[in-house]
Amino acid sequence: MNTARETYFIYMRNIKAWLGQPALVVSTLMPPVFMFLFFGTPLRGMTGIAGFPADDYYAYFAAMIIVLSVVMNGADVAFALLTDMLSGYFDKLLLAPVNRFSILMGTLLTSGTRALLQVVVIVAMALIFGVRFQGGLVGMMAVIIAAAVFGIATACIGLIIALKTRSAQMTQNSWLMFMPLAFLTTAFMPKEFLTGWFKWAVTVNPVDYVLVSVRTIIITGWEWESILPGIWVLAAVTAIMLTAATWTYRGATA
Repeated sequence: MNTARETYFIYMRNIKAWLGQPALVVSTLMPPVFMFLFFGTPLRGMTGIAGFPADDYYAYFAAMIIVLSVVMNGADVAFALLTDMLSGYFDKLLLAPVNRFSILMGTLLTSGTRALLQVVVIVAMALIFGVRFQGGLVGMMAVIIAAAVFGIATACIGLIIALKTRSAQMTQNSWLMFMPLAFLTTAFMPKEFLTGWFKWAVTVNPVDYVLVSVRTIIITGWEWESILPGIWVLAAVTAIMLTAATWTYRGATA
């Protein structure tokens, strides 16, 4: 119980620190809006291609915006932890009579919350642009929860970089390593339309399986044949990243 209580207070401190800086909140929530406008609007004509799996390109593209936003969120949370390290606050927490893993869990829960808020904004934007979630209200909730979990998984990589390097430049730019994973997917075109090495890269990219699951819930509904692979990949990636982050954190705070 003490560990849960300590995690809660550290989590609340992190959330309040984030909400206390409106510029950071806006910079987190606004990119999805611009991505809808700058990518979705010009490419809407692609739905006229024979065999395209959706009648509305906004519905097809929404999954990409969710994944990319969550990926970028992980780097921001890691940078917040690094700021605590460089300011000395992190060392004070380590000296306090609290379970050290409460600090890690509080940080990861903050990442999940920020990712959740981002996805709520994206879902709201999608509804404004006329997207209809074929998975219904339950499907919306499933997408939001999956994205929050994915946000925790991606934040683990940023946290590992922050703990290992303690470098502001490396941590702030950690999101760049996700860009190939985010764009080497079926984000813009279905896999059937891809060829060559790009199609192979999409096939072996775990992020695409998560993206396909989210997109399936949006444009098709509960088609489990397409959804389940993404669920298994998400569970495996989250478990691996949490284990790696915990191991790195233990070494950095020993």
